[in-house]
Amino acid sequence: MSNTTGVKKDAFAFCHGMLGFGEDEKLYNLLPYFGGTAGSFTKELQYEGYEAHALSFSSLGSAWDRACEVYASITGTQVDYGIAHSKKYGHERFGKVYTEAKFPNWGKPAEDGDIQRLHILGHSFGGATVRMFAHLLAFGSEEERAVTPADELSPLFKGGQGDLLKSVTAIAGPCEGTTVIDAIGIQRPMLEFVSFVLLGAIAGNTPFRKAYDMQLMQWKLTSDRDGKANPFNMLRLGRIKALWNACDDVYYDLTLKGAKELNEFLETNPDCYTFSISTDSSERKANGMYKQIRSANPVFWYTGWFIGHCTHDKSLDIDIDEWWRASDGASCTNSALHPLDEEWQDFEIGKTTPKKGLWNVMPPMRRDHGGCVGLGVECIMDPEPLRKYYKEYFDMLRNLD
Repeated sequence: MSNTTGVKKDAFAFCHGMLGFGEDEKLYNLLPYFGGTAGSFTKELQYEGYEAHALSFSSLGSAWDRACEVYASITGTQVDYGIAHSKKYGHERFGKVYTEAKFPNWGKPAEDGDIQRLHILGHSFGGATVRMFAHLLAFGSEEERAVTPADELSPLFKGGQGDLLKSVTAIAGPCEGTTVIDAIGIQRPMLEFVSFVLLGAIAGNTPFRKAYDMQLMQWKLTSDRDGKANPFNMLRLGRIKALWNACDDVYYDLTLKGAKELNEFLETNPDCYTFSISTDSSERKANGMYKQIRSANPVFWYTGWFIGHCTHDKSLDIDIDEWWRASDGASCTNSALHPLDEEWQDFEIGKTTPKKGLWNVMPPMRRDHGGCVGLGVECIMDPEPLRKYYKEYFDMLRNLD
């Protein structure tokens, strides 16, 4: 008698970055965030028999809030941000109810007698999200355990579950933050206004939220994508102000100061493999400043100029040097290699043996911030190189012990 379950031991979860979107939003049907014009990564993996999903969660939340949403999406539960965290930042403890578990077999027996483990990959700020998720699975949260009755504690905060992950990958993830958030100056509050007010409080309470959802339910600003819209959410100006001032959002965590605070808290999961894929689409000028190459998306010519000419960071109030100026137009290349306070090794597929509990740093990819996941100009003209790159990468992940 066969004892196989038909469940693959490997599953793949993909986490988008700032202002990104997942497969539950209609926009993903038009342009898959992971794969873009090169073709959906998740569909290719599903075609090969693997469970693979691009998760939908907040485009604007902090790394902590997004990690809690990722857990709820994977398990099909209500988001629990924790008593201590929600009290500290002034939002609701509970958020969206995910009625469907994206990975119902996660941690259950697989076809080879082992259990199903996740490969979780995050692009851009999704890198910070998957790092937080991996940390909480492994170590949990002392703060939440201290104030929460045991029978009410989210499993995510218990710790001791780091081996439920097989690998963590940060793609163009600014581990040390990115200078662009402060370098754009007055444009930052303009961007926050568009995000929090226009896309969040206003569009988030209209049918538009089904196509593209900012998901700020913990702040009582957006309606549930799957439920009935509440237009009165638009009038909660006090909640908008609270969110703006809380430092519990993507814009804060992406600053050098916010990233420094994250790094002081986060530890590399010792039970799984951690990889980084940094990206670079810049070139050095004679004066030590950097600009984007011509083949980069014109959007990143603009933001890349601010990164490439930045000399002072406002969030930490420090002068910065050339180390920060090479970029993919949004993420500083060197910042995306690994956290400076963590152990690491250079890694190349087929040449280096990957190790658990440290950062396996891939050679920088010569693409801009969107192009590294198929959302770039290059893939429109020639998608095959990116397809080949990720096929080799996914094959490597599947062969990990």
